[in-house]
Amino acid sequence: MNQAQIIHQVQQVFNKLSQNHLQPMSKETIIRFLDQQSNKMYDRVLFEQLYTRMQKTDNGQITINDFIQILMEALQSLKNKISILEQQVAQKQLKLDDDQLHLQQLQTIEEYNSYKICKGSKVRITIIDAKIQFPGNTRVAIILGCDDTKYSTKPTIRQNPIWNEKFEFNINTGEEEIYIVILDEELIEKQEIGGQAKLNLKEFYDQKPHDIKLELKDKYGVVLYSIINLRVQWIHSQTKYFKESIKENQQVIDDLSQDINEYKSDILQLFYPFDEKHQNQPNERYLATEQSTIQQIHDFHFYDTSQAQLWVKLALALTLIQFILILIANLFKTQFLDLIVLFYSLYYYMNNNKLLSLLHFKIISAMIIVTIIFDIIWFVIYTNPWTTNSVLFFQLEHSFQMYEVIISYILLGIKVILISIYANLYFMCPDKRTNIYDAQYEIIFGQRSIENEDQDSYSFRNTNHYLHQSFSKNF
Repeated sequence: MNQAQIIHQVQQVFNKLSQNHLQPMSKETIIRFLDQQSNKMYDRVLFEQLYTRMQKTDNGQITINDFIQILMEALQSLKNKISILEQQVAQKQLKLDDDQLHLQQLQTIEEYNSYKICKGSKVRITIIDAKIQFPGNTRVAIILGCDDTKYSTKPTIRQNPIWNEKFEFNINTGEEEIYIVILDEELIEKQEIGGQAKLNLKEFYDQKPHDIKLELKDKYGVVLYSIINLRVQWIHSQTKYFKESIKENQQVIDDLSQDINEYKSDILQLFYPFDEKHQNQPNERYLATEQSTIQQIHDFHFYDTSQAQLWVKLALALTLIQFILILIANLFKTQFLDLIVLFYSLYYYMNNNKLLSLLHFKIISAMIIVTIIFDIIWFVIYTNPWTTNSVLFFQLEHSFQMYEVIISYILLGIKVILISIYANLYFMCPDKRTNIYDAQYEIIFGQRSIENEDQDSYSFRNTNHYLHQSFSKNF
């Protein structure tokens, strides 16, 4: 089906909900309709990803046309990813076939010497560019040598010289060293060099190409004269090289193919409510395992995201005030536990601006309760002198204690308010609480084991999780 046909099919399905696709509707109405068309719950995380990209009215309503537009953008994004991956698979497959052909030819003819180095072994060096740091005005060149073989690059300007020249040396023992020297026309006349270095072949025994920055220094190895960018690869066993290359390419092909299958599955799940063969067919397993959840759909109310965000902003403001007061309180009494809770809270606010994980509210609240217990113990110990007449207010240590008690009472009040805000956010988001805690449980402990339910029962949640990731990165 082309894009126009897909849009037409989606519109036909939405006509069951309303003929006017420009009429604003609550997201509760649309997601209930998607549940009905799917014969199971449409993934809430997936819906939120779509919803956040739609144009909304002041009260958060959306139109069917906006939903269809975002739906098609998601489809196009996934199709583009699939197309790119398929091209990569085709390229890797060509390389794999070529390597297999070479391997078949080499297995019968390749020979090794007494050093277990294949005959015809070569090290390939590509001189890319360099950064010249020794003084001079003339052109520069690089000399490479190994045993009796020497090569030279073409002379070029010394300001940001670029060569991209390739050289090969025959290797017999694996103990050879490659010498690299840089010089200019003035140094040639003086029979001097501008810097030298050497390559140890043992560093390239894995037969993979290595991009390195090589420092060329004076003959004493002290003064840095130049930095050369080069690529080095030593093939000491062609059969081993092609076997490893085939293995790596096959692994890449398998990984890419798996990604392609996941994205295709994402598309199927994304358009599941609009597939005619799934409509009006009762899903008995879903009804059996999710009956209680479906029963609650009619009573379900989406929380007001804007209102929740206001509560979060208020909690953040109080947390910042708490941060300032804790810094002041640390002048008199070290607040190790409060600082731990504070840093965890600030880290949460930096990474959870969309209320995607309410589990942290429970963690932060529990940690604050522990600090309150410590505060109460501290109050019992340190506020007792203020209930007697033996305190000398003009003494410095008593003044510090007075300020510490006052600040601690203020912090205690802030903590109680924060716990109240977190509790309010927790109970005003029932749908988020259910879905996110299931996801958190699976991330930490793995998937729940449910009797009489096969692996397919998890495929819908898992594929939507992949779709959520792909939207976050590329959509």
